[in-house]
Amino acid sequence: MSSDAVHALLPLVLRFGVISLFAIGGGTSSIIPLIHDVAVRELHWVDDRAFTELLAIAQAAPGPNYMLIPLIGWHVAGILGAVLSLAAFLILPVTIAFIAGRLLHRHDNATMATVRGAFRPVTAGMWVSSGIIIARTADKATVDVAITVLVVVLALRVELSPLWWCLGAGVLGALLA
Repeated sequence: MSSDAVHALLPLVLRFGVISLFAIGGGTSSIIPLIHDVAVRELHWVDDRAFTELLAIAQAAPGPNYMLIPLIGWHVAGILGAVLSLAAFLILPVTIAFIAGRLLHRHDNATMATVRGAFRPVTAGMWVSSGIIIARTADKATVDVAITVLVVVLALRVELSPLWWCLGAGVLGALLA
């Protein structure tokens, strides 16, 4: 392992540990803009193109959506970077979720239901900002922008799984390319 990779381990652990605390209700999808800012703009671990490619791999791979974190860790510091960044991303939220779940189970009432409902707009806003970051990075041609706008408008009017919207956009993009 190179000395650059070794020096990147602590920043990987610290950044992904802190970022994990912002993943409220939406996994990495809700924090993609924050991950992008840290990995691309602030620490220059990857460029926009590499970030988009890693995100595409993470979204296409079977399994949890947070696969973006170990992919960035792997890109920066190899297998140890992948393992440590993923561990840093999971430890705090899993611990907090476990404790909160136990407390909520014991003390569930109307006030707690209101508090849980208050997080929905926060999560929705993070999803929207994630979509904007991805579109700004990936949509270079007019056709790409048109497909993105079309999918957004239709998704706001027709309730379908996001998987179908992604599949439809991919097929449309392939047909028009």
